Amino acid sequence: MNKVTQFSTMGALVGGRFEGAFPIKNIIESGDHGIGTLEGLNGELIILEGKPYVIESTGLVREVSEDEMSPYASVMDFQPTKTFNLKGSYNKSQLDEIMTKEINGENHFHGAKITGKFKVINARSAKKQQQPYPKLVDAVKEQGYFDFESTEGTLFGFYTPHFIQGIGVGGYHVHFLSHDLKKGGHVFDYEIEDVKVELALQQDFLMKMPNTDEYFSTDLNDPEMLQDIEASE
Repeated sequence: MNKVTQFSTMGALVGGRFEGAFPIKNIIESGDHGIGTLEGLNGELIILEGKPYVIESTGLVREVSEDEMSPYASVMDFQPTKTFNLKGSYNKSQLDEIMTKEINGENHFHGAKITGKFKVINARSAKKQQQPYPKLVDAVKEQGYFDFESTEGTLFGFYTPHFIQGIGVGGYHVHFLSHDLKKGGHVFDYEIEDVKVELALQQDFLMKMPNTDEYFSTDLNDPEMLQDIEASE
């Protein structure tokens, strides 16, 4: 059965814990597909077929070296439990609803890999922050926004049950990478056609917590955390 391995929590990221606590080498050893960010909230990390890429706030896409560090990532060895194709055109909200019904997965973590032709895709990428780190809701005020048209590529991400918002992002949290490796980012919305969807239901969840002085000394019991996640993501 599929297992997701998560490095730190969205709650910690929202709280401004952007220190690089986990080497990329260790992250990709735990899964061949995933998403996250790099040290200092430097861009949007996407891992496809074992290769890690980051989309920086300038729009630059580059492959990530194994010795770079991440404060937060979620990965899995992606083995689909449900695959289907769709004709027609769909936006993110429509496809999200179809996927949760197809996999009957509202109460489970699951990975989602979506390929197709995008008429339009709206994305962003976080700008690298400097210490002392701000909270995420303030950091994302500085980010690059991208509107891509007529591009082919892959979305990958995870569905987190809404009742455990804070461990991850409730609902679907997906990143994009174009097939030509020139475009990508954290995705807000899209319109896609010629859709192939692969879903991987997960019954096992492993969390690895940061072992940094900053993490140990930060009070993450913030009553505004859930609202900040909604505002940031």
